[in-house]
Amino acid sequence: MYKKLNLVMLVSLLVLQLSGCSKSDSTPEKEAIRPVRTVTVVLQNAVNTREFSGVVKSNRRVDLAFRVGGTLSELPAREGDHVKQNQVLARLDQTDFEIQLKAMQADFDRSKGDFDRAKTLYERNILSRSDYQKLESQFYIAEAQLEKAQQDLAYATILAPFEGYITKRHVENFSEIAPRSPVLTLMDLNSLLITIEVPESVMIQAQREGMRPEMYATFDGHESSQFPLEIREVAAQPNTGTQTYPVTLALPPIRTFNVLPGMSAVVQVRPFEKNDDSTDVAYLPTQAVLADSQGHYVFVAVPSQDGYAVIERRPVEVGDISAFGIQITGGLSGGEEVVTAGMSKLTPEMHVLLMDKN
Repeated sequence: MYKKLNLVMLVSLLVLQLSGCSKSDSTPEKEAIRPVRTVTVVLQNAVNTREFSGVVKSNRRVDLAFRVGGTLSELPAREGDHVKQNQVLARLDQTDFEIQLKAMQADFDRSKGDFDRAKTLYERNILSRSDYQKLESQFYIAEAQLEKAQQDLAYATILAPFEGYITKRHVENFSEIAPRSPVLTLMDLNSLLITIEVPESVMIQAQREGMRPEMYATFDGHESSQFPLEIREVAAQPNTGTQTYPVTLALPPIRTFNVLPGMSAVVQVRPFEKNDDSTDVAYLPTQAVLADSQGHYVFVAVPSQDGYAVIERRPVEVGDISAFGIQITGGLSGGEEVVTAGMSKLTPEMHVLLMDKN
């Protein structure tokens, strides 16, 4: 009987242990919050939007040269160097210029002494007027020669006229340099311009009284980033070959990636006048828009009260694809956050963390 009782107790203990393990194993783990990268929806008017190809150029570019000739003795500046205003960039051998300056200084001192004595004698009527004028002329000639020698010594050094970058070295150190021969090219890369060619039809609309278009630039590899432009110059005469008008646009400083002269840009000219009957559209990166048998859709991250966001699948209507991305003509509101990466791992109602866009 005791054996029977022990067997029953043993079976009961095994059942309890198995039950406990089953409950422990079935307890769900807390799901990790996945961070997501998003882009903010910006609605804009779709009427008369035009795109033009542009080329970046520097607003300030100068070929630096010596105004005198000589042997190059210092050339510390290298291509790509950032230089400050008035920084020494190149210098000729100073020996001949310093010797000439000393000679002109001595000649000036002698002429000035002779002229000062002549002036005193002339005022006392001891020296004739012709002799006085001769010494006066010699003094002014010596003064001019001294100033020229001082200038030649100063011209033997090239200083940076403004802050910028050395984009080209035209000569090597210790070379014989002719006057006004280019030595370095300096560009201000913080002040950039974009030039585009605009056809007559657009120019006619742009020149209406009070019409000012909105203009934005994008660059290859950064199509989702738009940079506002300001009109700097508009040519009054078209190019003879293309009958298009060159327009120069000012580009704001860009800190997120390098933009250099010679690069290509796409300039989007938005409506010259607002049409209330037109449709507001948005532009999204092409990878943010997905498609299946039900049509095109995106994942919208809707902010929640717990500080996170909840994923919502949103059907959208799409338009053309351009350098600015894919056009969204319906389904989104301004200010909403659309996920742009990792959509294959997302499901509706999933909680996510919005990544800092900076």
